[in-house]
Amino acid sequence: MHLRSSLAPLVLAGLLLFALRGAQSQNSAPPALRANSTLVVVDVVVTDRDKSVSGLDRGRFHVFEDGNEQTIFSFDEHQPAAPPPASPAPPALPPNTYSNLPAYPPSSAVNVLLLDALNTPLSDQIRVRQTMINYLGTLKSGTTMAIFTLSSELRMVTEFTTDPAALVAALRKPKAVPRQSPMLDSEQSSDLADIANAQQNAQLTAGAASAPGPGNFAPATAGPMGAVQALQQFQADQTSFQNDVRMKITLGAMQQLADYLIGIPGRKNVIWFSGAFPLVALPDSSLFHSFANVSTYRDGIQRTTDMLAAARIAIYPVAAGGIAVQSSFNASNASPLSDQALGTQFANEGEQRSSEQATMLEVADETGGEAYLGTNELDKAVAGAAENGSTYYTLAYVPKNAALDGRYRRIEVRVDGDHDFKLAYRRGYYADATGKFSPSEASQNAVFAAALAHDSPPATAILFKARVLPASDPAFQGISLPGKIVGEQSASFKGPARPYIIDLTVDAHGLVLDSLSDGSRKAAIELAIVVYNGDGEQLSYYAHAFQIGLKAEILERIMASGIPLRLPFDLPVGQVDLRVGVHDLNADRAGSLEIPLDVPASDKP
Repeated sequence: MHLRSSLAPLVLAGLLLFALRGAQSQNSAPPALRANSTLVVVDVVVTDRDKSVSGLDRGRFHVFEDGNEQTIFSFDEHQPAAPPPASPAPPALPPNTYSNLPAYPPSSAVNVLLLDALNTPLSDQIRVRQTMINYLGTLKSGTTMAIFTLSSELRMVTEFTTDPAALVAALRKPKAVPRQSPMLDSEQSSDLADIANAQQNAQLTAGAASAPGPGNFAPATAGPMGAVQALQQFQADQTSFQNDVRMKITLGAMQQLADYLIGIPGRKNVIWFSGAFPLVALPDSSLFHSFANVSTYRDGIQRTTDMLAAARIAIYPVAAGGIAVQSSFNASNASPLSDQALGTQFANEGEQRSSEQATMLEVADETGGEAYLGTNELDKAVAGAAENGSTYYTLAYVPKNAALDGRYRRIEVRVDGDHDFKLAYRRGYYADATGKFSPSEASQNAVFAAALAHDSPPATAILFKARVLPASDPAFQGISLPGKIVGEQSASFKGPARPYIIDLTVDAHGLVLDSLSDGSRKAAIELAIVVYNGDGEQLSYYAHAFQIGLKAEILERIMASGIPLRLPFDLPVGQVDLRVGVHDLNADRAGSLEIPLDVPASDKP
């Protein structure tokens, strides 16, 4: 998707003039300025024999960074409160006004049920879905939960609620119906594997007489065994490619989830049902080029878990397959294997399973969650994650090492006492300098592109309100509006279109403001608007990056009332989805919102 366009200087000047004049003076709040120190927040779940432990005082906790004890700046204990209302009351907004502020019932922690169809075989998805439908019927009163799915993209099935019936109804929606993963082996590739196994067995049982001796090495591509190895190598190459794509989509979805949940204060528990993916693509000893597809995803996983932990999100992976069974013992496997082939398959499957479980364990450990592996009691895994994740302690400290050098800092938490407590908490963070991105670098970043994707969850790192009205609305009577209609594809509309006015009010507290030599501040913002039809096809767009200079007297008003921006935009007549996004180029954070609109052909009823 193209997200960069030119904007006439006159229109840009008008936007900035509107931004500076439109703010009304109110009581100011502390501005979000660049700082040389970082407050590190650590949520700690303490359990004793799998039961949450409450009532521990501040003096028993010690936090260490890279082995050096830190001074705890603040300390809070969180416990489940009285059951909140089943559905949160939406914020009161004027007509035709929308906000990306997430709605959620008040609770000590909220829970997300993530059903991963991308990394999970279809049969396991069906079992998980039915188990969850049965479990939600017995959900503990007051448990706050939302449901997301992951296939080729992350999708929100239902927003946060404490109503079990609403959650069950959501699981019955088409969005939550199990589907074949586009990135897992299909039935066709399984048939190819059966053929390869059969050919390999035939060759192995033909006798050693035809096999090359030590002095007569035969190329891997010679003879029937060469054909088998070539087919197996092709499948390995295909699997490696699929793993790469799965990894990129999965990590991108986790980052989107962080962008959505960061707007909700407190701890967020993500219960992730998945078939998992390997931390390292291991060599297959049965292949001639056994190391051809070896790769590691550690850096990408580490960066993503750091982003999740910074948003106070704990991942609770649940192995959707339950207790694993060797594929050779599967009743559907009609091709008997030789002893040699069986041993190789056992070894490869065992190494692959260990790698996948290592990934789930690492993601859980780095974010302060817990992995549930090798269990068929999936409902108990969900119940345990929701219960343990709702009782926790929050510690905050300012690192004694104030250098923002981009290096990874290890966190360790200890609790005094004779009990053998088990602690779950984030294990570290990257000491990155806030605002290291330039506009040209940020435009290439996937954060904003993901925030603008059709039908994806809203991003909430930057909060804003949007009022959307036809340009002919009486609200604009007597007001001079910008004359240029923005919309890069407006001329290509097949049907009629109408001019609309989009008024944005951006909460400046989510922005990082640069300090200038004259004492003023500067915001660097990228604004984007994308129009989609119901099928997710892009109909039109607008995108531009600009800077706003804020002197002290303006800054006070802006921080109190927000940064207002006004844009004219052509919308095609009919039902469309309007996606609005704001990107902070200093911090690479985004806010986005999708608004369904029915654009009438005229103002007449």
